[in-house]
Amino acid sequence: MNKETNTNPISWLHGLQDYLEFVKDDHSKQYVDFLLSLLYSNNGPITINDNLDMEEFIHHLRKYADNPILDVFHKYFRMDKDPIALQDAYSRGQVNSKIWLVQELSKIKDSFDMIHVHAGWFGQLRLYLDAANISYNKMRIFDIDPAALEVSDKIFNNDKIKDFEVKSASLDITNPTWLFRTGCEYNITATSKEKTIPDLVVNTSAEHFNEDWYTKFTIRTQSSDPLFVIQTNNLFEVEEHINCVHSINEMLIKFPMTRIEYAGEKELFGYKRFMLIGRP
Repeated sequence: MNKETNTNPISWLHGLQDYLEFVKDDHSKQYVDFLLSLLYSNNGPITINDNLDMEEFIHHLRKYADNPILDVFHKYFRMDKDPIALQDAYSRGQVNSKIWLVQELSKIKDSFDMIHVHAGWFGQLRLYLDAANISYNKMRIFDIDPAALEVSDKIFNNDKIKDFEVKSASLDITNPTWLFRTGCEYNITATSKEKTIPDLVVNTSAEHFNEDWYTKFTIRTQSSDPLFVIQTNNLFEVEEHINCVHSINEMLIKFPMTRIEYAGEKELFGYKRFMLIGRP
């Protein structure tokens, strides 16, 4: 859900480069490097334009590189999903923000029972957590967009859908009527509810919501005393961004924490992202 502006057709390839470097797949990265060099060559066989065919690119890349993320992308296209949304999800800013998150989180704690990811989009954060050797028993991906939930369950996290190790669920973050002292309650399927108590809550899209969801957590404390990871940014010009900040200090006013484990900012490509890790 944390979409960026000015995503250009080449940014997702640089994002894929950074992702492959992060997961230490030098073999696959070499092919992306080579194809990018062709794209940037003035006399090359490929040109950079708004019609860059991602599906065709991935089709050819899979012949030479075997990273699982390429199979995910291939399945995404086979299910006829929006290529622009995938391009946005793997832009350099998105990829580097998530790498930053798991690198800092792993220094603090690397094992959890139940992870809740708010506004989890395609559920792609799970791949970064796994790559950083952050373990968990269960994970829930919350979003209000049914298309994103389908992509999470059937494409990005289908390998962990058995026994609902990783499962998406529809949840309106803006109206936290789902939060109780005894846990968070939601429909895990169309016909059954589930109530779980998180020991890690992640929201990398805080710019999209007012802080009521977090405030309610501070009022209705959970027995697990969850760790919170929150990211927002300074992209005020994006219409759907209603809760951006100018600084980490401003972020701390919106999301006060009495036990801060990490507070920092990261300069990305034309904007800044801010992150807090801690407990209320």
